[in-house]
This record gives sequence, structure tokens and C-alpha cells, in this order.
Amino acid sequence: MITRTRFLLAGIGLIILLGVLFGTILGKNNLQIFSNIAVQLGLVNGSGNEINKDIDNSKTRALIDTRPVVIIDPGHGGSDGGTVAGGALEKELNLEVANLVGRKLTKAQVNVRFTRDSDIKVNLSERSKLANEHPGALFISIHHNASTFPEAHGVEIYYAQSKPDSVILSQRQYFKLGRDDSFSDHRGKLLAGHVQRLLCSMTGANDRGIRDSRLAMTRWVPCPSILIECGFLSNAKECSNLSSSGYREKMSAGIAAGVLKYLKMVDTDPYYGTSIKASKSAKIAKLQSENSGS
Repeated sequence: MITRTRFLLAGIGLIILLGVLFGTILGKNNLQIFSNIAVQLGLVNGSGNEINKDIDNSKTRALIDTRPVVIIDPGHGGSDGGTVAGGALEKELNLEVANLVGRKLTKAQVNVRFTRDSDIKVNLSERSKLANEHPGALFISIHHNASTFPEAHGVEIYYAQSKPDSVILSQRQYFKLGRDDSFSDHRGKLLAGHVQRLLCSMTGANDRGIRDSRLAMTRWVPCPSILIECGFLSNAKECSNLSSSGYREKMSAGIAAGVLKYLKMVDTDPYYGTSIKASKSAKIAKLQSENSGS
């Protein structure tokens, strides 16, 4: 049993190494390659579930925790129904789209978490709590729009360039910055851009652009966070599209593709979207450390 367990763990370690190597050489998402190789070797099935149950659970959890984390936040819920138009209820559409995106990301070996997975009301502090527990995650909030102008239609995505001091402190701690090191963060804007382009491309939806905003769910979380307005329920034609399972499939595919594109960039450069400049004192300390070691 012990020998078999060690063999399987070694095999999984090799798969991870091959996934990174081939992903770099071929320019493909190494997470998907990891999934394909794992299926071929019989360590997981086509759904990404382990076939062998002999591996120690704690070690298995440790392997799972190395996957990128994406937190999906279906807006509204419970007594908070959100927008109601054309017979469509926003809270229900938000959850349906979130589940579709979650399934696609899970198949790509992403560790997906939800702020809600049923029709319950979750306050803003509870939604942001999960993101604060995973400062290295991505936070994707799913919503549907409405306007007093019935002709308004299309997709728009919000991000927050400016965040509260407490959130900035958490970001600085995540990147292990010194007190005097300078830091600027454009990760949310870049994530919004990737998702917006692929979402509009796959659905043909009107591109209303990405927007800097002070929305709570984009400001009060330390990780890259965006709020997606999937379309206007107040527009009759768009409401019909958004209520269609086929359209939602395309929409969720676009969102997932945008997220995976961003993750691929981070996989190449862990500091993607940030600008960090070490202080003069930090540079001197580093130089002294290097000299003392020589």
C-alpha cells in the first residue's frame, strides 16, 4: 500500500512538472494539459475526479490547494431578488451563469469556490470574507443589468482601481513588501479586459467597455476582483437572450475563457498587473545580504 501510494504521488508530481514544461513550450494553458495527462494515465477520470482512493487524504488536499482559486459570487439571492424584468429574475440568472462558469473552470483544474450555491441571501461582508481568506484568488461577481432606457443593451464589467487602506495593506502583505516599497495594482483592470473581450466575442453582445467603479464587491477584497453585468433585462431582446440556455452557455464559456487567459498570464509572471519598486533601503539590504553570502 505504501509503495503504491508513493508511486502515485510521484506520478502526480511528474504530471505537474510536465504540465508546466509543455505549457511553456506549446503556449497552451498548462492546467488543461495537466488535466489531459492525468486522464490518460488513469489517475483521474474525465471529470477530474480521482480514481484511486488509497492516497493519504491530507496529501491529496495539499495537492488540490496548489490549484489557482477563483471565487464566484452570484449576486443577490434569497429575499433580495435583484432586477425583475420580462419574467426573468436576476438572482436566479446570476446563480445559473455562476454554476456554468464554475463547471467550466473546474474542468480546467481551477479550484472554484462560491459565495452562495443556493437561493439564500448573503450580505456583503460575508461575500468579501471568502476573498479575504484567499488573497491570491480571483473574485468574479455575476450580475444582470437594468435601465430606465429600454434601448440600453450590452455587457459591461466593473473593477476598482482605488481600494481602502486596509485592503491595500493586505495586498502589500501578500506580496511581502517592505514599508517603503512602492506598489500599484492594475490586476482587476487587466482581468476585466480579458473577460470583456472574450465574453463579447463569444456572444456577439454589445461591448459597453470596462469601468473603474467604487462598487463594494470590487473595492473591499484584496485579490483581483470584477463585477460582470451580463446584459440588460430591461431590454426585451437582450432579456430573451439572457433567458436562453444556449446563450448562457456561450456567455459562461466567454467568462471562463477570460479568466483562464488571465491565469495563464499570471502563470508566466506572478506579478502580472502590478508595479512594485523596492525602496532604497531595501535595495541596500539586499546588496549587503548578497555580499555577505559571497
